[in-house]
Amino acid sequence: MKNYIQFFFLYVFFIFSKIIGLRASSFCGGILLSLYGVFSNKNKIGLKNLDIVFPKKSKKEKKIILQKMWFHFGRVIGEYPHLNKIKINNKSILEIENIENLLNPIKKGNCIFFSAHIGNWELSSHPLIQNNYNISFIYRPPNNELVENLLKKIRKNYGVELIKKGPQGAKECIKVLKKSGNLGMLIDQKMNDGIEINFFKKKAMTATAIAKLALKFKCDLIPAYCIRKKGVSFKIKYLKPITFTKIKRLNTEREILLFLNSYIENWIIKNPEQWIWVHNRWKN
Repeated sequence: MKNYIQFFFLYVFFIFSKIIGLRASSFCGGILLSLYGVFSNKNKIGLKNLDIVFPKKSKKEKKIILQKMWFHFGRVIGEYPHLNKIKINNKSILEIENIENLLNPIKKGNCIFFSAHIGNWELSSHPLIQNNYNISFIYRPPNNELVENLLKKIRKNYGVELIKKGPQGAKECIKVLKKSGNLGMLIDQKMNDGIEINFFKKKAMTATAIAKLALKFKCDLIPAYCIRKKGVSFKIKYLKPITFTKIKRLNTEREILLFLNSYIENWIIKNPEQWIWVHNRWKN
């Protein structure tokens, strides 16, 4: 029953969002989730995580970061129904930096671009899709299957092929790379079947898939992130590709993941209110 209620309210909100348009929908999502955040028990997880990353910040400063995070996260939810209408040539919404760092390696195939749950991460694949390149995105499904189906439909509408995390998903990833295809993934979530890697100097269970695939298929890795500048204005930045030569030099999965974590850490430090702090990222 809880799943049905959750889905009902989300579906009604999405229908309402399509009627009122992107800007109003984004703002309304921010207001609604801010209200939820005032009463949410997840703030305890957020404050614990902020203690790890920003030990010198005051409790007041950490609470302000959480308040801003809830508003930002609500905006992201409000933007979901409009993802298929956001175009890369609309410079009032999207500023794209160093797109050649994405497109040049992708043309050769066997690339993995990675990001994190920061800014509006869904937009980081738009320049690829709208330049007529295929991308298979690995995702972790929500616990609510009804919500998962809704999000899958939205993502497919703006052009992303989806691969669900898990044993079957791993086989699909291998098929894609064997055909010189390209993958995208978010690498900042806790994975209980991963390995312990330092993330902000504290052990965190980390998925090994990106390291395993890069070593096996000699992949270049492309760091990418999308940051909210203001309102529904974003900046997508593609950093210099991490070549397979560099990956080979790092040698082990552990060293590769440590290196990739350093990118995520840098993005979070610069934009703390745009990362999802209420995810239980670190080992207890």
